[in-house]
Amino acid sequence: MMKENLQMVVVGLGGQGVILFTRILGEWALSAGYRVLATETHGMATRGGSVTAHVKLGDHHFPLIMKGRAQVALALAPSEEPRAKEYLAPEGLLVTNRKGKGEEKGVLPIPAGELALEELGSPLYANLVMLGAIGCKVLGASKESLLEAVKKVVGNRRLDKNARALELGYKEANHVTT
Repeated sequence: MMKENLQMVVVGLGGQGVILFTRILGEWALSAGYRVLATETHGMATRGGSVTAHVKLGDHHFPLIMKGRAQVALALAPSEEPRAKEYLAPEGLLVTNRKGKGEEKGVLPIPAGELALEELGSPLYANLVMLGAIGCKVLGASKESLLEAVKKVVGNRRLDKNARALELGYKEANHVTT
C-alpha cells in the first residue's frame, strides 16, 4: 500500500476535475495525519486544455515532481496517458481511465468515465471513481474516510452519487491486478 513519502501526479483535461481530485486527496491525507504539498499547472484548462497536479504526501519540501520520479501517475483522460508516463518512476504505478485487464505491468486500468456514465448518468463522476481506485490500491484508505474528505470539500450535495462513485472505483480496482 502507501509508502511513507508518496509522490503522485494527476493529469487530465480542463473540466475533468483534476483540481477537485487533488483537493479531496489533500483533505483525506491531512485527516490521516500526513503532511501535504500540492500544486497544479494549467493553461487553457477551461477549454479542455491540459491540467497537471502534483501531490506529495509525507516529508517533502518542494511541491513539484520531477519527471521520472512519481510513484503514482494518474491519467483522467486516455489522451493524457503519455504525459502521465513522463512523470512516472521506473517502478511506478500508472492509473489510467481506460478499459483493460491489468495485463500490463505497473498499469491499473480503470474505465472510470464509462462506469460513471453507465452507473451514475454522468462522466463528471469519473474523478471520484478514480479516487476510489487510488484509495483501494495505493492509499489503503477506507471508503468512509474518503467520503468524509469529499464531504469536507464539496459538502453533502450529490452525496449518494459521490459515495457510489467511490464504491465503483474500489470495486473495479479490486478486480484488476497490477
